Amino acid sequence: MRREKRTITQVTDLNGRKHTSSTAIIETFVAHFEQKFQQIQVDEACVKSMVEAGHLRLPEDMKEILDGPLTSEELRCAVDKGEKKKAPGRDGISSVFFQVNWEVMKDDLRKLFSEMFLDRKLTAQQKHGVIVLCPKNTSPVVPADYRPITLLNNDYKIMARIIAGRLKPVLADLLHPSQHCGVPGRTIFEAVATVRDAIAHAERANTPLCVISLDFKEAFDKISHSYLFSVLQSYGFSKGFIDRIKHMYTDVTSVVQVNGNTSRPIPIHCSICQGCPLSMALFTLCLNPFLHHLDQHLQGTQIH
Repeated sequence: MRREKRTITQVTDLNGRKHTSSTAIIETFVAHFEQKFQQIQVDEACVKSMVEAGHLRLPEDMKEILDGPLTSEELRCAVDKGEKKKAPGRDGISSVFFQVNWEVMKDDLRKLFSEMFLDRKLTAQQKHGVIVLCPKNTSPVVPADYRPITLLNNDYKIMARIIAGRLKPVLADLLHPSQHCGVPGRTIFEAVATVRDAIAHAERANTPLCVISLDFKEAFDKISHSYLFSVLQSYGFSKGFIDRIKHMYTDVTSVVQVNGNTSRPIPIHCSICQGCPLSMALFTLCLNPFLHHLDQHLQGTQIH
């Protein structure tokens, strides 16, 4: 029953043509994602403006922590954080496999992930993803009506968790005070409370106030890789750390899965992966210069 509900029986392409055969449906999605994930051309002057927006730089003592050797405890923590009911990537290996066999595999796993981390030895297959489609509404018609979720191999996700775990403690020092996502000790409720306090202050002081709500459409998919690497460099991350991220995002491919069938490989030249443990940290770092840029050009209500 569940499978029948998720079956895609037809899709309409960008030219308004309706397709019903399995081959045509898959090719329609492939064409959509090839366009969606093509390289984003950025304005270098705009990038320069963003990276010079005045955000903080990484403390020197944190660089050694980010680039230090991998520990067994760190690896075990990353393995244990894998959710048991998450679908695996194309290799078919679930988180439970690593967790149940930890005692048998721990020495080999540490050697493997140390090479992946320090020597940046990630293969094309490890970076290969499977895009599954989740409908955004009850009656999807075109490919854009589906949200793409990339299923990643678990060894890739473990590596991403290790890097994300090292980044987490420094985010509070790097991110704008109004940025609550991904920062330990901060929650979305603080953002809601700030809006509430601003409105209460305006009413009490009889001050005109305009509240602007911005929503980023397909936010993760619109991140340019060249912008991502430029921003990381502007924070003062080491060359080794940036090269590690570059290697994870270079020569990446995915296939789209429709009704149990998979497409030919699709090159991914932009975006940060939905479903990657590292994606939220990278997104907040990319958004941060924009928040500092707003501080420099917009004067809001100061409520302390």
